[in-house]
Amino acid sequence: MAETKVSARDYILLADLAGGTTFKAIACLTTNSLTSTNDTIDANSKCGNEYTPSPVFSQSFECEGFAIDETGTPSKNSYQQLYTAHAAKTLFTIKMGKATPVSGDVYYGGLSTSTVFISDFGVQADDGDDVKFTATFVVSVPPIAQTEVTP
Repeated sequence: MAETKVSARDYILLADLAGGTTFKAIACLTTNSLTSTNDTIDANSKCGNEYTPSPVFSQSFECEGFAIDETGTPSKNSYQQLYTAHAAKTLFTIKMGKATPVSGDVYYGGLSTSTVFISDFGVQADDGDDVKFTATFVVSVPPIAQTEVTP
């Protein structure tokens, strides 16, 4: 069986902040990730070791990128748009996967039932560097969908 590694440069985070069906890339990311946690109930006793899955399940996407200014019609979700969504406590749809998916590729989110909100937002402006931003997107009702692209 042949295998091909997925380039992290091609694995991006997209958001539909307007609530339609148009996903735009979150601008100029340097990192993006998905964290999924199923808490554990420790049921250990003198009767033996036992762990069971908790009903508490949490997921979040995190990203860091360079702050950009766009003129004209925005083609990306900039850090200003993310802050606006954060301050308004907006629920919106997000997805993470290859920029140009082909059959067999997997992406996370993207369905109207896979909504997130921005729980944490930060801007960092170190001397001698370009301005960077960070954002954490919490999945409002986990688990988020995992979808395989079909032909």
